Amino acid sequence: MLKKYFDPISNDINNLINNLLPHQIGKNIAFHHSNFPEIDKTNIVIIGFGNTSSIFRKYFYQLSYNFKNIRIVDLGNIKPTHIKNINKIFKICQAQNVLPIIISKSSQIFSFLPKRTDDNLSNLIVIDKNIIPTEINQYKKVDQNINTNFNLSLIGYQSYYMDSKILQYFTKKNFDYLRLGLVKTNIALSEPIIRDADFMNFNLAALKKIEIPNCTNASPSGLFVEEACQLTYYAGISDKMSLINIHGYDIYDESNIQTAQAISQMVWYFIFGYYNRKYDYPVSMDNFREYIINFKASNYQVTFWKSTKSDRWWMEIPIKKNSKKSPHLVPCSYEDYIEAGNGNLPERLLNSIKKFQ
Repeated sequence: MLKKYFDPISNDINNLINNLLPHQIGKNIAFHHSNFPEIDKTNIVIIGFGNTSSIFRKYFYQLSYNFKNIRIVDLGNIKPTHIKNINKIFKICQAQNVLPIIISKSSQIFSFLPKRTDDNLSNLIVIDKNIIPTEINQYKKVDQNINTNFNLSLIGYQSYYMDSKILQYFTKKNFDYLRLGLVKTNIALSEPIIRDADFMNFNLAALKKIEIPNCTNASPSGLFVEEACQLTYYAGISDKMSLINIHGYDIYDESNIQTAQAISQMVWYFIFGYYNRKYDYPVSMDNFREYIINFKASNYQVTFWKSTKSDRWWMEIPIKKNSKKSPHLVPCSYEDYIEAGNGNLPERLLNSIKKFQ
């Protein structure tokens, strides 16, 4: 069913695989070359779009395969004539509980995702130095077509590139946004935000230009590769994450391999996060400890839950009296719990209460 949408990997990549060592990724995954691999019993698929993904493969395949019992399949590159069918591809993958990693030159892939009308991509996270008006319009289309609460988060933005009206939109909608300075000061602030996301759209322009020279839109300021890898690790370990798109790789100097190596390491850490998933997203509270904070001054009570599997924390949104809504759990941190114990709820959690009550 999927074969018609994809071109196989190139012969030079296939030749590279033949010369790899047994511990390297290229020797431990299935890939589309002479035969199209089936995705049943598969955990992760690699999907490329454009020539940039072929260069990525050259360096990704050489990394160590440290993911026991994780089946990875490289489906090849989406045919340009079938890019509009990305939704169909995603639905097929999702039906078989398969997580796609998309490597592309631009965010064009995303322009087709807003056509979804179900709730599978209701919580989106963007890693970028800014969001421009045309992009925010695409996200607004998602908001209009989602049947439940839509959430959009932005991490790593640089204030001098951002349209203040877009930040006002985020504030009005109670969306989360973390500027670059906060991420670099304490990258752990981003983990609870990423943990609740279904889809990550990662623009390489969020990194420093010196880190990813083959990204036209990158600026002198931004994330280091190590920080980008930490963010993709957070995405991989999130039980909810079901799709990641890494884009922004421009081929204008094929002799410079640094950008392809950086993407390879980001993807490696995403898979490493997936490999370390605890599957403790609160479906039931059997493996959770309950902690109740009473705000005596305002006659208010907030419940926190701690997973005994991962030591991660969630906060339960208080339900108004006579409300028909079900309790909603928002990812948070131990520091958030401590701050609440001192009589203050972090602004991000206050925004969540406004959003879901």
